[in-house]
Amino acid sequence: MNTKEAFYELFTDDPVNWIKWGVVFLILILGYIPAVYLYKKIHYRLSWDRRRDIARSKGHVIEAELVKKRPVGELASYNWRAVYQYAINGEQKQYRAYFKHPQTPPLRLYLYYIKTPGKVFSYDEYHYEGHKGLLLLPVIFLPWILAILALFVLKVDIPGL
Repeated sequence: MNTKEAFYELFTDDPVNWIKWGVVFLILILGYIPAVYLYKKIHYRLSWDRRRDIARSKGHVIEAELVKKRPVGELASYNWRAVYQYAINGEQKQYRAYFKHPQTPPLRLYLYYIKTPGKVFSYDEYHYEGHKGLLLLPVIFLPWILAILALFVLKVDIPGL
């Protein structure tokens, strides 16, 4: 089988069908433009960067000092658990943080809060963000979803189906 026969077998020998396939591929390629834009927007909305920026704009920043730290895990690649102490409204409180290898706990850690000082968070420590993957999955596959929809809307003839 030569290249021409393989092409006809894959896309049929109808020139109108070739144009439909071209439109589908164009939609697939151009679908990455809104996908990248949406990905960046959603990623920032769900990020710790945004929360930190909101807290900074309100002036809700607290400086905490390292009280103790201890290594966790294997000798060559320690993760760290650290306890920081900070004062808010004259009251001493503690904040526990987790740092993944190779990051070690800094001597000073900036803590932020958005509404209440009782719910502080740190930007610098490790945060598991598995929820982002599930929410961003449809955005990542958006160009493919659009291309498949175009296949059905244009009623592209697919040989063998």
